[in-house]
Amino acid sequence: MLKEPVLTIANLSKKYNDHWAVQDLNITVNRGEIYGFLGRNGAGKTTTIRMIMDLIKPTRGDIQLFGVPKTNLGKDLFRRIGATIEYPGFYPNLTAKENLYYNAKMFEIKPSRINEVLNFMGLTAAANRVVKGFSLGMKQRLGLARALLHSPDFLILDEPTNGLDPAGIKEIRDIIKNLNREQNITIFVSSHILSEVEQMATRVGIIHNGTLAEEITLEEMHRQGQRYLELKVSDPQIAITVIKQNLAMQKIDLLENGYLHVYGQLDQPALVNRLLLEAGLEVSHLTLHQETLEDRFMRITGGEE
Repeated sequence: MLKEPVLTIANLSKKYNDHWAVQDLNITVNRGEIYGFLGRNGAGKTTTIRMIMDLIKPTRGDIQLFGVPKTNLGKDLFRRIGATIEYPGFYPNLTAKENLYYNAKMFEIKPSRINEVLNFMGLTAAANRVVKGFSLGMKQRLGLARALLHSPDFLILDEPTNGLDPAGIKEIRDIIKNLNREQNITIFVSSHILSEVEQMATRVGIIHNGTLAEEITLEEMHRQGQRYLELKVSDPQIAITVIKQNLAMQKIDLLENGYLHVYGQLDQPALVNRLLLEAGLEVSHLTLHQETLEDRFMRITGGEE
């Protein structure tokens, strides 16, 4: 089946003085996807989203939405996009319903739609409470309600789970999956919480130092995902030397937490353990893992944070 691009980014770049925040970025988001846009803090995620939403101008490159150059985007096409960027801002002394009323008026939306989105986001009971008393999780949900007011079919979410506790993160994740599944909304979501993205995205793009390091479907990632041995030893550097001298391992990563990830011939974990013990090392942890999205991200970006 022919894929229909909702967002196409070609050679997108943004330069601040002598620093390229984003450089030659190429991304395609197809209809029906939940596209996870991943990167460390400062990698260029928010800058990219701000360029998509025309909040800042790119230094060079092209953006198309629904197959139309962004520069030619009319009012009707613009209404098809909803977005929350960074922390959502509201009038603190107005109620949730009053805040949404001003947005509804701007888009010429019937007031009844306000009740619909508040109900969908589980905010009906808080509709007449002033926003300054809302928790961060409630504000995030209200931000999503605002983005959904005009019934968009493409949603852009910048770190929608920032600052939330585990229950709040799961709640937002379930809402995003439901919007995609039940309302057929295409979703572009940026995040650095990789375990959450792995549970909801269909495809991911990893941005590193302003450029796209990898783009892959979750299905493909799980199919080709590498297995590795995870080790915790008393002296990681000696362990690396011992393993390389005795076994044909493809790659060994030393993580910041002191753990080793060993890729390659993984059918003999007992042999690895014996070699390390014979070298006088204490092995406190040794398990065989299937590579997760977080593992892949750390491997691609060099494990920096």
